[in-house]
Amino acid sequence: MSKRQDRPEAVLWLTKNCPQLSDGQIVKLVGSTKKTVDLIRNKRYWNSSNLSAKDPVVSNLCSQIDIQNATAKAERREARKKKE
Repeated sequence: MSKRQDRPEAVLWLTKNCPQLSDGQIVKLVGSTKKTVDLIRNKRYWNSSNLSAKDPVVSNLCSQIDIQNATAKAERREARKKKE
């Protein structure tokens, strides 16, 4: 069982280590809201000074395979946009 604070910390970790992920992908991986992801990404989250990046796999919020699949999908999307 994860603590409530684990989700924002996992969002912070994903935004730092996988910046190509969209807000929607992070929401699906971690189980947070788009508003929270946007606030953390733009450093306007109410508790951002106390957040420390924490791997969501360690917090049991998602698996490593889920993260790999999401990053691969995001990279394909970026490659498609560059091609156009």
